[in-house]
Amino acid sequence: MNAVNVHATLQSPRRALHRGVGKVFTLIAGYRGLVALGLLGLTVGLTLGLLGCDNGGIGGSGQCGGADNSDACVQINTIQPVYLGQTTSNVDAVRDICTPDNPATPVDETVLEPFADHNAIVTISNSPLPGVGPVADTSVTLQDFSISYTLNSCPASATSCPPLDTLRAVPGQTVTIPPRSSVDITLPFVSLATKSQYVSNGVPSGFPSYTATYIITGTDAFNNSVSVRGSAQFTIGDFNNCPH
Repeated sequence: MNAVNVHATLQSPRRALHRGVGKVFTLIAGYRGLVALGLLGLTVGLTLGLLGCDNGGIGGSGQCGGADNSDACVQINTIQPVYLGQTTSNVDAVRDICTPDNPATPVDETVLEPFADHNAIVTISNSPLPGVGPVADTSVTLQDFSISYTLNSCPASATSCPPLDTLRAVPGQTVTIPPRSSVDITLPFVSLATKSQYVSNGVPSGFPSYTATYIITGTDAFNNSVSVRGSAQFTIGDFNNCPH
C-alpha cells in the first residue's frame, strides 16, 4: 500500500532497508563488595571488549576486571531493537494512513499503519569473576531502569533534531539472574510518548541518528548494589510499515 502521513496523531513511515545496529557498552562505576560489574562491548562486527569493572583493574578482551572481595561479573551482552515482530533499529515516529492499492477496497476506507512502542530485547549475564570458585557464586536481582538519548547526527536538510527526554521506571520490571546464567528481558526502546515528543514540533527531514543508553540497577544476594549500562544506536523518522 502507499502511505499518507497522519499529522494529528503519533506518526510514522517511509520504507527503508534494515540498517545494522551499532552497539557500544560501557561500565558504570561498580561497588566495592561482592559484585564486580563488567560490560562487554558488542559492535556490528561482534568485537567484544571489556571496558571496566568495580574499583580494580580492567580486564582483557571479553573478561571482567575485579578487586577485593568482588565475586560476580554482570554484563549486558546484547541489545536487540524489535518492532512489530521484526528486528530493526529503524524507529518509526510518524503514523501514516495507508492508501489501499487493491481495486476491491473502497477508496474512502481508512487503513491506519500499525503503530506501537519500539522495544528491545536486552540480554544480561551473571558470571563469576575469572579464578573465583563456585562457593562464591551469587544471584543478582535487577529492578529499576532508565533509558536516555543522545543525538549522534542530524541530517543537513533538517532545521533541527530535538532532544529526547530520559525515560525512568522505578520500580520497573524485576528479574533475578542465577549464578552462571543469562536472561533476556524486553524493555521499552523508543516509547510512543518519546515518538510523540520527537514529532511535536514537526518531523525533521531525513533520518537522524541517536544513541539509547540503558542503566539497569539492583542488588546481589548480599544486598550489595549492582548497576550496568548498555547502549545501542538507532535512526528515527517516517518509515513505511503499511501492509502490502
